[in-house]
Amino acid sequence: MFSFNHTVKSSLSLFISCVILFGSPLSQASDKPASGKIQNSCVLIDNDFDIDDMMAIPMIIGNKYVAAIIQSEGYTLPEHSAAAINELVNNIPDRPNQRKIPIIVGGKQSPSPDYTQWFWVDFFRTMMNQANALLPEPPKPWPTDKEYVSKVVNAVANCEKVSILAIGSFTSFVNYSLAIKDKIDRVVIMGQPIGDNSRSEGRESFNCSYDLKACQTAMGILKSFDTYFVDIPKDVGGVCKNTITPSPNCYTPSYEMVVGGKGSTGLLDTGLSGRLKQALTNNINCNDKYIKNSDPKKTMPNPKFLASGLSNCTALSTWVPANVAAGPGGGALLWDQSAALFFLHPEYFSKYYPPNNPAEGGKHYEPNIVNNSYAATAEFLRQLWTKSTNQAK
Repeated sequence: MFSFNHTVKSSLSLFISCVILFGSPLSQASDKPASGKIQNSCVLIDNDFDIDDMMAIPMIIGNKYVAAIIQSEGYTLPEHSAAAINELVNNIPDRPNQRKIPIIVGGKQSPSPDYTQWFWVDFFRTMMNQANALLPEPPKPWPTDKEYVSKVVNAVANCEKVSILAIGSFTSFVNYSLAIKDKIDRVVIMGQPIGDNSRSEGRESFNCSYDLKACQTAMGILKSFDTYFVDIPKDVGGVCKNTITPSPNCYTPSYEMVVGGKGSTGLLDTGLSGRLKQALTNNINCNDKYIKNSDPKKTMPNPKFLASGLSNCTALSTWVPANVAAGPGGGALLWDQSAALFFLHPEYFSKYYPPNNPAEGGKHYEPNIVNNSYAATAEFLRQLWTKSTNQAK
């Protein structure tokens, strides 16, 4: 005859064994309709988990009800990035009772495109599969999911209205957006639409060019929605990439916006903001995460910067401008961060019209210039990012 304690222990062991055996992450979106109270307004975050995605997502979580996070192929592959982002946002040690946001393994191209033109992708994938420097090892990839559209539908079943922040490729969007079209009230997208030549001829973002076919399809679908494209200029009154000293006018991240100093409070040390801070600053030697190349512009570290003392790859090598310039990334700007800031604070942005040809503009939004100064505008965005991210407690 078994004792009560023995029975409980046996049942618990069986449950744990089943979880291990079937390997089903508890934060994956279910294929069953969501249950719970009706939400007036929900958000879907569709991303490809580059470093700027990582810096954008906590802002939205801290200020909006996120129904699900969708991982699409781009800088990372969805099955790898889903596992990594789940560790970032759903497994916060000092927040054991937090709400677990459903993570959906979204669309993937078959076959994947030739990305040799973006020679830095391999490096960023190996870093972001480890949530930059947050995790000691990359977690086990989640399975690809042919049913991701139905999981998106179920994730927003209790949402009256759904806003989408699209900061990755359009590979998933072109499928699930049609399934929830009656609920979508706003779509905010990082980058410029196809045909927007107001800044430069034929400039599409990586998110568009990586899966151009899906991007072209999305341009038609988006005409049915209240859509906002958000971008920032690459070079404004100075060089913004491939240099350890970018111009103060550049809309770049700064070390201080994360750790504090120079008038910035920096991120909190607790909650999701603290988790992000850890991911951005953890001490890690990542020299082995980039394949050496005979072209010095495509290797790590770039010999051009050895004398600068930036000879080792670290967690900072994906986002601090000087450190990024020493490696294969070339540059770091507030791309997805700005789109997320627009999502929360559209009052700080306006449609862009080029001074010499206003008729060519009005197709995407850029930050309002502060005190007639790009440098002041960049600092305003950094401060707003820190404040908004710290809402993710």
